Amino acid sequence: MAKRRGNRKAGIIISILGAAVLGLVIGIMLYNDPGTPLPAPAEVEFNKPYDDDWGKLKTPVSHVSVEQILVTWKGANPRVTPKDPERTEEEAHKLIVQLWNRYKNQPDRDNFKRMQEGYNEDSQVHNVYGVPNPQGQQYVKPFTDCAKSTDEGFARIVKSEFGYHLIRRLKQGE
Repeated sequence: MAKRRGNRKAGIIISILGAAVLGLVIGIMLYNDPGTPLPAPAEVEFNKPYDDDWGKLKTPVSHVSVEQILVTWKGANPRVTPKDPERTEEEAHKLIVQLWNRYKNQPDRDNFKRMQEGYNEDSQVHNVYGVPNPQGQQYVKPFTDCAKSTDEGFARIVKSEFGYHLIRRLKQGE
C-alpha cells in the first residue's frame, strides 16, 4: 500500500505542477497578445489662436473665486520678476496662449495647479482670489472684469500692468 500512496502523492504533485505551467503559458499568451491596436492619440495643438469666447459669460456675475497664472516680461512691472529675465512681451503672450491651450485640452483643477507650479510668476503660486476682494483691496480692472465674466471651470487670458493673466474661475465647492 505504501507504493500506491507514493504514486498518489506524485500524481497530485504532477497535477499541481501541470496546472501551474498551463496557467503560466496562458498568462504569457494573454500578456503578449497584441489584440486590437489602440487608436493613435489625438493630436494636441498648443499653438491654436486664443479664443476669448471660450468660457465667456454674456452677463458678468457679481462675486467669483478665481485662481491665476501670471506670466510677465522684462520691464513690465518692477513688482513682478519673470522666471526668464530676458523674456519679451511677445514671448510672454505666446507662452500664456500655450498654457491656455494646455488647460483647454485638459480643463481640470489638477492640470491648472501643475501649470501654476511650473509657470506662475505671482508671489503666491496657488492663491485663490475672491472678486471683489473680501478685504476691500482692489485688483486691477482688467483682472476683475475678466474674472467676473468667466464661466465656472473655464480659463481666459487678460493683459494688465503686471503681465498676462490666465484666470480660471473655480467651480462651486472647489
